Amino acid sequence: MAIIQSLRKMGENAEFFNIDYFRYSHKQVEAYFKQHQFDIVGISAVVSTAYVYTKYLSKLIHSVSPDTVIVVGGNLATSAEILLRKCEVDLCVIGDGEFIIQDLIPVLYEKPLNYDRLRETKGIAFLDEQRRFVFTGYGRKPSAEEIESPDYGILEADGSLPHFISAEVSERVFGLRGEAEPGKTVATVTMAKGCVARCTFCHRFEKGFRVRPVDKTIEHLRHLMTQYNVGYVQAADENFGADRKVTWELASRLGELGLKWIVCGVRVRTVSKEILQHWKDNGCVAAIYGIESGSPKMLKIMEKNATLEDNINALKWTYETGLDTIIQLVIGMPGENDDTIRETIEFLKELSPYIREWEGKVPSGSISINYAQALPGTPLYEYARQHGLIGRNIDDEEQYLIRISDTDAYATDHFVNLTGLPLLKVLTWRLQILVYLDAHHYRTQYGREAGLSLLQVASYYIKAAGYRLYGLVKKRTLPHWGGRTRKLMPLFATQVISIFSPELNLRPCC
Repeated sequence: MAIIQSLRKMGENAEFFNIDYFRYSHKQVEAYFKQHQFDIVGISAVVSTAYVYTKYLSKLIHSVSPDTVIVVGGNLATSAEILLRKCEVDLCVIGDGEFIIQDLIPVLYEKPLNYDRLRETKGIAFLDEQRRFVFTGYGRKPSAEEIESPDYGILEADGSLPHFISAEVSERVFGLRGEAEPGKTVATVTMAKGCVARCTFCHRFEKGFRVRPVDKTIEHLRHLMTQYNVGYVQAADENFGADRKVTWELASRLGELGLKWIVCGVRVRTVSKEILQHWKDNGCVAAIYGIESGSPKMLKIMEKNATLEDNINALKWTYETGLDTIIQLVIGMPGENDDTIRETIEFLKELSPYIREWEGKVPSGSISINYAQALPGTPLYEYARQHGLIGRNIDDEEQYLIRISDTDAYATDHFVNLTGLPLLKVLTWRLQILVYLDAHHYRTQYGREAGLSLLQVASYYIKAAGYRLYGLVKKRTLPHWGGRTRKLMPLFATQVISIFSPELNLRPCC
């Protein structure tokens, strides 16, 4: 949307073909591009798991519209040389493209293509006359004051607005103790761009952290409230609250508007009990952090620039101020082992009384545990390349991009084992964390001598698996389970029962 708005400022007739929302069929996509014969098509590929579709799309466009210039932006452009050599992509935009695209368009209109002018255009990558890879360096990016509010008229025009401004307000997400306010909608809003951290598993596409001026954010929110009756807001920032002074003022202004809001991407080092109380007093209902691990060793390897004590304090203060949160973990990084997993388990046990989401529920039903995924542009990816786990040539890297395309981040079938330990052991770690955490939860709730029958334990996990399977089927994202996976699942189940039955204090079934 930012690119479309930037192009329209130049007087360009930019159209939006929202494939991600409408999931058009192959025939629909082919007919659309065959009919329009665009001069230029920009593909926004937010993550590297979009590689296979991007390759398919670029080939299809060139097959029905040979003269169209195809430009790819987003985090997938981290793999620019692979896109340029293996796909029918003509150029990649590296970084925020609002200004880069304005510089690039006049150059692309020149026929034949002027490679000298391309080399002078910052923020792009391409193959020159001799098919040599060229990156022109980073281009200018919008400052905090230049970050524009999205024009939702673009979404209204194609009917995809309900995806971004929804009438379905989640009572659980917003901590409501009854139905949402009648007629009110929920909007996702970006209040800052970038991040102050440099975590080793996260995309390091651009440096810098920029917070929009409070007045501009409030102006945008007032528009949403008037135009779309927004009463609930989800902050979509990668890093919310790093500028404490600005965030304090923003929270006050959100409170004045009477909005209910939740924030993700909060760094544990940026909060205090006073700050969280201020957020709570002004309409915040949940603060979600990148906790990632309960092991001091792993926090250092991840370069979280936060200590275990920081994690503990943030979660306790969140509970004490009445805010909800969700624990999010990343496991399987280099250096992870049984000891670091045990540290994470003990950390979760200590914090279990302070997680409001777990009160009266089973913790494993509302905790996020993902295996580290080596995405291009991250130190983790380079580590995997250097250790021969992905491959160092373009062919091997493309095969890896194909392997991770269109996959569920929760799945483990595309996990690259970076630990040096047996894969089967590594893949039981998530199960260990969940089982030990649930067992601790039951024992603290019902007393240390309380026992559960094997039937009770089995029925819970079968029910949990059923809910997950239903969700996958509903979303049409059911993964392909090969024979190897089917054979491993009973083994996992056997290990869980045999290894952890003392912790669960199992008693015989009737």
